[in-house]
Amino acid sequence: MTYSGADIARAARESLGEALQALQSQSDLPDDVMAVTQNIAQAVGALFEAERASSEPDGKSSVKSALGFLSQTLALLQDVRTAHPGIATATGVLASAMSDLFPLTTAPSRFPPPSDAPDTVPTVPQAGAVPHDAFAQTAMAPASAPSMPAAAAQSSAPLPRRSSMPAPPPDDGQPRENVEVNIGATTQSNFFVGFSGEIAGVFLATYEVLPRNARVSALVTLPGGFEFSANGWVRFVRDPFDLTSDSEPGMGIQFESVDPHSKDLALRFIRKRPPMFYDD
Repeated sequence: MTYSGADIARAARESLGEALQALQSQSDLPDDVMAVTQNIAQAVGALFEAERASSEPDGKSSVKSALGFLSQTLALLQDVRTAHPGIATATGVLASAMSDLFPLTTAPSRFPPPSDAPDTVPTVPQAGAVPHDAFAQTAMAPASAPSMPAAAAQSSAPLPRRSSMPAPPPDDGQPRENVEVNIGATTQSNFFVGFSGEIAGVFLATYEVLPRNARVSALVTLPGGFEFSANGWVRFVRDPFDLTSDSEPGMGIQFESVDPHSKDLALRFIRKRPPMFYDD
């Protein structure tokens, strides 16, 4: 059995070569651009593993890993200070590759049939309308896309790419809920980004989820005793009772605004650990 998304992974890997070529057009690369190229190279390696995967779970895991590196790269591109002619090209290529790969992570995994019934294909129940993450460890996405073969996924329309953050819900007059989000090297809680590459917010792994659009005040704690506070709202929820998902339950808190110091702390952390990915 081979991975059904191998062709899409290969096309994305080849397109990322364009981004690397554009970034490496200068012989003496600045450090911030070099960090971006290293991340893209890691994504290329993960996609190569997806092409060679012998099962659906292994292929999907490799694609999720690639998307983790790409989401980290998009975030790092926001912090590149060097004027480099390849940055715009790389940003566009990365967003396009992520748009093509994203549906592969939201489709339920297909498993090989039991040995005594070689002609049957098990049906994996859908997860309803509750969004959950698109990466097993490093990214997330809504679980609403149906399973599809590679050819159908290739011909589907690309996902919309936002250039700005979604608007917060109207103020309902209720006080904000106070939440604390502890983010570390191995926590399920993590920052998340969208196609724009901007730091969109944080995912709080918890069974005590709030309803969507609930307004919150989040205290984000980071390794080394660093922390910052930000107002936000619950953009998505991963249902604790969704038994069809192996993802950690919790809620994604969209930042309403982040001051420069807090953004710098988040970027310093993202350089060490890829953020999750989420886009409606």
